[in-house]
Amino acid sequence: MSRIKTILESIVRSGRVAGAYLFVGPPGAGKRKAASEFSGLLGCSKINEVVVAPAGGSIKIEQIRELQKVVRYGPTNGAYLLVIVEEADKLTDQAAAAFLKTLEEPMAGVVFVLLVTREDKLPLTIISRCQKLILAEKISPWQSQAERAIWYEQFSALNSQGVLKALALATALEKEKERLEELLYDVALFFRVSLGRIRCARIILDSLRYLKRRANFKVTLDVMCLKLASDLEGQR
Repeated sequence: MSRIKTILESIVRSGRVAGAYLFVGPPGAGKRKAASEFSGLLGCSKINEVVVAPAGGSIKIEQIRELQKVVRYGPTNGAYLLVIVEEADKLTDQAAAAFLKTLEEPMAGVVFVLLVTREDKLPLTIISRCQKLILAEKISPWQSQAERAIWYEQFSALNSQGVLKALALATALEKEKERLEELLYDVALFFRVSLGRIRCARIILDSLRYLKRRANFKVTLDVMCLKLASDLEGQR
């Protein structure tokens, strides 16, 4: 986080504050904290900080229309009005189109910060209008989560002799598509922190990168689980 804060401080000192920023990083990387620090560096009071977050699983066009009314006149006082869009990768198609129009017609002193886990779920037209900052994955501290115990068990039980077991795990992961990224990041940390198996964690993170590049979903998960099974067998 210190690296990101240094970058943000440099941006403010230079006086070259862009109209929109994209903070990209996995869950737990500190995107929201970085946005709040940016708000403080810009000297925004509470009245000049607006937060938009998913309602019912997505950010809807009605929310963007309300936002457009709020930002129409710029900061109430001070130099900047900061708009933090949490989970911006959950904009509906209609909301994204309306938000793009807001970015295309910027109001002086209004700064948008979009927080995303899945950059690939945002339209390229929105991404192209943002300055991007990447927040690294948070390696520690990490604690296992009781509700994911079954996943930890299934992953750690893989072996090269159990091809069908590996493919069955991949099939189960396909059904978790909406929360797959968060789940796999957590399992990667389980391998790295709890089991000390760095190569297994890397296999998972590499697979996540392929998925973000729109690789075939099923094939990527199949290959990931088979590679994990082989690697785990070699380390027994």
